[in-house]
Amino acid sequence: MAPLNPHRSSILHLFKARVAPVDIIKRLGVPSRTVYDSIYCFKKLGTFLGRCGRRRKATVVTPDRIKAVKDRTRRNSVRSIRKMAKDMKISRSSMERILKDKLKLTCYHVGKAVIFSKATTKKRLEISIKLLQRTRTEEHLVTVFSDEKLITVQAEFNPRNHRVLAKTSDEAFGNGRTIHRASHPASVMVFGAESADRKTPLLFVDQEVKINKEVYISKILKKKLLPWTQKDFNRRPWMLQEDGAPANTAKLSQQWSETHLPAFIPND
Repeated sequence: MAPLNPHRSSILHLFKARVAPVDIIKRLGVPSRTVYDSIYCFKKLGTFLGRCGRRRKATVVTPDRIKAVKDRTRRNSVRSIRKMAKDMKISRSSMERILKDKLKLTCYHVGKAVIFSKATTKKRLEISIKLLQRTRTEEHLVTVFSDEKLITVQAEFNPRNHRVLAKTSDEAFGNGRTIHRASHPASVMVFGAESADRKTPLLFVDQEVKINKEVYISKILKKKLLPWTQKDFNRRPWMLQEDGAPANTAKLSQQWSETHLPAFIPND
């Protein structure tokens, strides 16, 4: 049955009280079409209820098809909406309506996750507990976090969302449809470090220089990080936390940090 107009009962109540349709329109502030259609249906049917069966019966989104889709998703939830619609010979919009409106399901992208061994999980848990303890003594406010990033001149794009609107393929090509990729694009290594309230100027490493433990100690720690901390922290205690790059976790780098820095978080 079609949904009833919320003003229909008020219209018919006034009509039975012998109020003219024009006055009903003025009193309720409803369109004249609504008033006259309600009075016409009342005279024809003898009731203010709507006519049964006015809406077209569903031929695609039926209870049987809803149940079939529910059974499929229960057996295997990793499914393609397009393929399910094709297999059941219905449109994709109908399949989306069944999943979203009838079954209250939402389509999520499958994500990636790393599976850790028991030893790695235990080690990471211990490190997390130690880091949490440092926050209680506010050591995280004087911790310097360092990192290196290889930046290339190659354009970034997402093949799923990167679109070009054009009338022809040639026009799209000229407007940036094709993004060229190179096996070894021009790049530069950038080093930076920061704490809770300050950060170092960026250090750009030449492309031909490979960051090994010797270069990391001489070019980054000695010439960049240590002078910056001595100037900005002004003899206040601070702590260094590095990432897991090979040059940072090398035994020689760890020994140098332990000898020359006030405090640092070792790799182990």
